[in-house]
Amino acid sequence: MQQDELWIGTMLEGNARWVLVKTTDIVEEARRRHGMSPVATAALGRLMTGTLILASALKGEESITLRLLGDGPLEGVVAVGNARGEVRGYVREPLADLPLKASGKLDVGGAVGLGELSVSRSLQNGEVFTGTVPLVSGEIAEDLVHYLLTSEQILSAMLLGVLVEKDYHVAGAGGLLIQPLPGATEEDIQAIESQLGQLQMGISELIAQSQTIDELLGHLMGQLPHHVLERRKVTFSCTCSKERLSDTLVSIGKKEIADLISDGNAEMVCHFCNEHYQFNKEDLQQILERA
Repeated sequence: MQQDELWIGTMLEGNARWVLVKTTDIVEEARRRHGMSPVATAALGRLMTGTLILASALKGEESITLRLLGDGPLEGVVAVGNARGEVRGYVREPLADLPLKASGKLDVGGAVGLGELSVSRSLQNGEVFTGTVPLVSGEIAEDLVHYLLTSEQILSAMLLGVLVEKDYHVAGAGGLLIQPLPGATEEDIQAIESQLGQLQMGISELIAQSQTIDELLGHLMGQLPHHVLERRKVTFSCTCSKERLSDTLVSIGKKEIADLISDGNAEMVCHFCNEHYQFNKEDLQQILERA
């Protein structure tokens, strides 16, 4: 199937808006970087996909951070996305695993557990707004719909899915958001519910089987009239660099830096992308002088 993209459009004669995103390559890159178990891949993949959907409404340098803080074995899942379609994320316990549910599906809700969903928006003027709601199921799509309704009073339908094969690679991942607009009638809302209710398979399976995003959109929309307004590229992208991490080392204090110099070198690992950065004695000496 074609590269990961996010599509935005309207449906039902302009009475509802939708956002569709394919994230198969993004989720596979996150799985490979973090070496995650299947259930950790599914949880982070769903959260990163939901983050891209919410970030699609941002502007300029704005960004959004989603945190799932639950009492399940994953302990926490974090994703950050921005208006440019870039996303990154990590799971606190990437190797945690659980048996499949009776349905044969990955037990994402059990792996996340009970807790809360926190959504923080960083605006262009530097302000940060954070909303927090209790987790409804830990399955992520339901939790984001609950957040949008309770924190922003927006009625929404959302599908999020990640299909992980037996060899752990990601065969399909993505999501769909549909939101009725002020002109929507009860019949419009029922038409949306009816169409989503009669889908024969989950969105991740549909993505894995569709040749193009256009074909995928056709499966999801059925007979409902819809229009595509915008197409955007989306990518896994981290903001880390050796320079940024050296700033972090400066902040730990002179004594700690001196201890690292006596050890001979240091290694720092980025939470979000698992990139490893090496600092030799010369690097550390320069950092000590800055401190």
